[in-house]
Amino acid sequence: MDKQEKIVLIVEKDTGIANMIRAILGIVNVPVKHTQQGRDAVVVLKENETGLIICEKQMPDMTGYDLLTFARNNPATANVPFIMLVDEDDKSYEKLKPEQRADRYITKPFTARKVLDVVKEFIVYKGL
Repeated sequence: MDKQEKIVLIVEKDTGIANMIRAILGIVNVPVKHTQQGRDAVVVLKENETGLIICEKQMPDMTGYDLLTFARNNPATANVPFIMLVDEDDKSYEKLKPEQRADRYITKPFTARKVLDVVKEFIVYKGL
């Protein structure tokens, strides 16, 4: 039986932003799943081998930090890199303890180049 290919999970309520990130990820040819809510993301994480999570901070049903906590406390996803999308003026993450922080933060609005550079760091250089 073939090993399941790792996916990149995008959790973003704005479909336009999610589609832009999906198009960017197409450049590096990785499979992508998109959800708009945290509870749907939890289901995807339970059902798929995940190599990277890109998640907005504010979702309709939970925060990105809630999903980050779930991922870190789940043995299958504890070490999956987590990129948090935050508003440009939101620096609240700087006050968090290191163990509460995402691996990287990308501020909105962002450029395709910024997303690609951060994603490639995990996909290419860390072998995901």
